[in-house]
Amino acid sequence: MSPPYIPMNTGAAAKASVAMQNDYYNRQAMHAQWLQSASEDSNDRESGIGIVVTEPFMESGISEDGSMLGQDSNISRIDFIQELPSELAIHVLAYLDATALAKASVVSRHWSEVVRNQHIWRESCLREMTTTYATSEPVQPGAGLGIPEIAPSKNWRQIYRAKAELAQKWKEGKACPMYLNGHTDSIYCLQFDEYKIVSGSRDKTIRVWDMQTLECRLIIGPPEVVNAPNVLEDAEGNPTHYVNFSDSYKAAPSTPQVASFAEHHKASILCLQYDDEIMVTGSSDSTCIVYDVRNGYQPIRRLTHHTAAVLDLAFDDKHIVTCSKDISICVWDRATGALLRQLRGHTGPVNAVQMRGNTIVSCSGDFRVKLWNIDTGRCIREFVGHTKGLACSQFSEDGRYVASAGNDKVIRIWDANTGECVREMRAHDNLVRSLHIDSVSGRLISGSYDTDIKVWDMETGRQLLYFPRWHASWVLSAKSDYRRIVSTGQDPKILIMDFGADVENIEMLKSANSGIGGIRL
Repeated sequence: MSPPYIPMNTGAAAKASVAMQNDYYNRQAMHAQWLQSASEDSNDRESGIGIVVTEPFMESGISEDGSMLGQDSNISRIDFIQELPSELAIHVLAYLDATALAKASVVSRHWSEVVRNQHIWRESCLREMTTTYATSEPVQPGAGLGIPEIAPSKNWRQIYRAKAELAQKWKEGKACPMYLNGHTDSIYCLQFDEYKIVSGSRDKTIRVWDMQTLECRLIIGPPEVVNAPNVLEDAEGNPTHYVNFSDSYKAAPSTPQVASFAEHHKASILCLQYDDEIMVTGSSDSTCIVYDVRNGYQPIRRLTHHTAAVLDLAFDDKHIVTCSKDISICVWDRATGALLRQLRGHTGPVNAVQMRGNTIVSCSGDFRVKLWNIDTGRCIREFVGHTKGLACSQFSEDGRYVASAGNDKVIRIWDANTGECVREMRAHDNLVRSLHIDSVSGRLISGSYDTDIKVWDMETGRQLLYFPRWHASWVLSAKSDYRRIVSTGQDPKILIMDFGADVENIEMLKSANSGIGGIRL
């Protein structure tokens, strides 16, 4: 690859143009010599200000009259990167992607020097790697979505390379499986981030796991459960909390803290959600409990109104929404726990709820998916098409799409604004129990009672990946982020499918540590 060239014209106008070019080159040569006297320390490599030009015109093959040495004298070649002010050259090259930058770096020593600037790689990475499928804005650095915080210490060329390699691992389906052991019965629900996993089980406990070490850090449950002799050790005295990397290899045994509070669930934990401030759990005992995440998961209050098992819940900064086997949806005030309203309209158990803005999506055993206005409590839209009871429904992050599935084994994608079914995937051989939309990548994760986990393309409905029988029994929950799929099932193990396990510099993609909720690490 060589700099662009401008063919020589003929005639008086062309000669005048060449004379002007020669005068321009002479002035620029003086400017280049001035730049060469700058210290290497003046190049901060982050902002692009003060980059050092180390190569004179003669060294790069450009003569004083503007022609390329050893080239056809009828062709004038201009190295525009060397001619531009350094800040502008950096700005121009930042519009290239990684492949083009690699090619540009071999044009000349000067181009190679400029391309090494971190500002170029940062801007290229942020442009190429932050586009999304269904979000309201590009991925924000430091949000836990695979783009780290912007800081002078970051090596954006390595970050870019890690992102590209991770994308290839997803494309090829190359995931490293790990199984976390510790629960003693079916694990109904989970949520995770880059630093922790929180799981809820039929064994009446909530467990907090360290995503980095894979150790169980905390068990929350009734006194008779967390104080039982076999919680931390089996009959032979072996730790009950450990990770399996294969059928024969066990590692990372852990001894978690145990906590029992006056407010606790007396039955299975069926659903949960947390953020930086609170965690909310719902149970077969018909109640929800709100916990203070920053204070060691101390319970704050219990939400009591449902008359049957709480099957799912969701919350934002104002409301907590719960749904139940009693065929109703309750809307609570997050700050006070006051019941604001109860939504009725389904004729079967309401199995799933989720929120986007002031809209709730719900699905039920009555075959229906409904949208509700959270402020008025009115049903504003209904999606009809499923032929059997529904188990799960999901909003895309921007609220444009709704995915739903259940006992008819079909996943349907709906336009949330029109109610039209835009896509239909005949997905599994048994009930589809779990759906998760990754609105950044456009991947849809499904888990089924057929023990399989599948990954779908939201845009086309095409099956991308298939993981048959990675669980020993029903898949009950499956979620994903930019790096992993984490799932649970009737077998009391948490499966982590890590696509980034073998990616060099994968840890560079992490955001700042959000901690594990007041647990001392």
